[in-house]
Amino acid sequence: MFSLLKKILTNAKVVETSSIQGRKPAQEDSFYVSGVRNLRRLIFVADGVGGHGHGDFASQRTVNVFSEAFNNMPNEVSVKDFLIMTAKEAARQVLEKSVEDPSYKNCGTTLSGFFVSGNVYYTINIGDSRVYLFSDGVLSRETHDHSIVQQLLDSGQITEEEAFTHPKRNIMTSAIGQDLNMMKIDVSEPRPLQAGDILMAFSDGVHDALTDNQIFRIVKEMKNSDGLAEKLTSSAYEAGGKDNITAVIFRYLG
Repeated sequence: MFSLLKKILTNAKVVETSSIQGRKPAQEDSFYVSGVRNLRRLIFVADGVGGHGHGDFASQRTVNVFSEAFNNMPNEVSVKDFLIMTAKEAARQVLEKSVEDPSYKNCGTTLSGFFVSGNVYYTINIGDSRVYLFSDGVLSRETHDHSIVQQLLDSGQITEEEAFTHPKRNIMTSAIGQDLNMMKIDVSEPRPLQAGDILMAFSDGVHDALTDNQIFRIVKEMKNSDGLAEKLTSSAYEAGGKDNITAVIFRYLG
């Protein structure tokens, strides 16, 4: 059974990406897919936000900072320390730009993704982009949104159904670009991976347009097929998504 699964998965791409501008006037989403170094790999999405259209600067600067840091990551540094320190450095550089040029004031970005190390992964989240895991036929949300709506959900004031259409669903409580003392960085403990698992990083353009049940049905239908990332972004657009839409898919072959 395992060899058959391995054969099926080997015929699919290990990483797929799809990012579309959608109905917004500019593309402010960015994403990062590292190479493999010492059995390690880093993947994330960054959804830029802010005035004067400078969200693209914040998201791309974050990609650049993490790319350089990952390529120079010492073996002895823990994954959790690396993710936290690098996120703070990206935030420092985005803030520095807003000081140099007032037109960049209030620009920022989310950051949501995962660091795979051998047969385990860590998640990182700042803002309201998300990581999902599809494993053994079950879809699970692996990150916790930093948003007003998530706070309302956590306190029991609204339901998941109400959250999906809530007028404040896009108001974040943490982002790269805000004061470092206020920025919340969630980094998980290592979690195990098994052959056939699919890790997914989405900007909110995906999950603002598609419910978790809709995402689940798409992933279940295409779990062994190429084109999953494109199917998710196109489905979000067809569902009326108004934001930039980005999906990055990683299949763990074991």
